[in-house]
Amino acid sequence: MDNEMLDSYRAYVQSQCSFYSPGNDDYLAGEIIFQWFNRKSLQREMSGQQAELSRMDGVLSGLLYEQKKRLSRLGRNGGWSKWLSQHKIPRATADRLVLEHVEFFGLQHELPHRERVEPLQANVCLAACRTSEKFEQMLKSPKSRMVFLRCLADRFGLGVDLELDGSVRLSLSPPISEENIDYRVPNIIEVQQDGTVKPVNYELRDEADDSVFYPDVRRTARPNALREQSKEFIQ
Repeated sequence: MDNEMLDSYRAYVQSQCSFYSPGNDDYLAGEIIFQWFNRKSLQREMSGQQAELSRMDGVLSGLLYEQKKRLSRLGRNGGWSKWLSQHKIPRATADRLVLEHVEFFGLQHELPHRERVEPLQANVCLAACRTSEKFEQMLKSPKSRMVFLRCLADRFGLGVDLELDGSVRLSLSPPISEENIDYRVPNIIEVQQDGTVKPVNYELRDEADDSVFYPDVRRTARPNALREQSKEFIQ
């Protein structure tokens, strides 16, 4: 079963790659650079969408807060919950947005006295404590805990550094400016003057700026149709 899963995965990887195939390491480095470029492009798109979603939530939080004040007064018999149900708005999401609005502007005193909600910061701390307790038995060494923190930081777009004195430093990623973004798609192959095709050199380099490993491979056996396709890909 394991071999079947591995073979299936390798076939999937090959189907997602332009030139690389398992066992053909000539194009491995170039394929990684190309796929990494696509990943960074998708991350930028997701960041833009997340920023737009945050903007919408900022507007919604204030509107939902005003609506909740109207419908949660005494004598309304659960009007807030009924109104959300009628319009198929999840109450957990609506209450979270209202709570964020209340905490940001310090409006706790305007909430109905019969409703007591925990501060958002307390919820975050509680979730962190539960997470640490869950992984306490697995993350026994400081090194394993640092690896865990680095993974979390990467997930949330933060930087984690271990200082010489043993302290841990968290840092925000610098904002991405348009000037620093290279929109040019990296090439995996290059066509020589004689029409042959070989991989672009993305291999490990030494101090002399030469590749540690870069096979001199001439793809003379490739069909002419593939050569033309390669030229179009580079263009």
